[in-house]
Amino acid sequence: MKMIAFTVAFLASAAAVAQAPGSSPSNQGNSPDPDQTICRTVSETGSRLSRRRVCKTRAEWETQRREARDSAQRSQNKGPGQDH
Repeated sequence: MKMIAFTVAFLASAAAVAQAPGSSPSNQGNSPDPDQTICRTVSETGSRLSRRRVCKTRAEWETQRREARDSAQRSQNKGPGQDH
């Protein structure tokens, strides 16, 4: 369970730090291209200094963000003593 929480925290922090430059929520008139490739710098797990560049489509980044959010929500909704 700690690993899930750590993974969710890691993904959330990586997504917050690695916002694509030039993308703004005010651009809602034009729907963004889900096939556009976006590269972000992501911190390596277990290291404060090591970083790597990850490139995915906009749709893949959104799927990863949604899965991390859902995982965090599921872990928060579990009652005490429920590890699975």
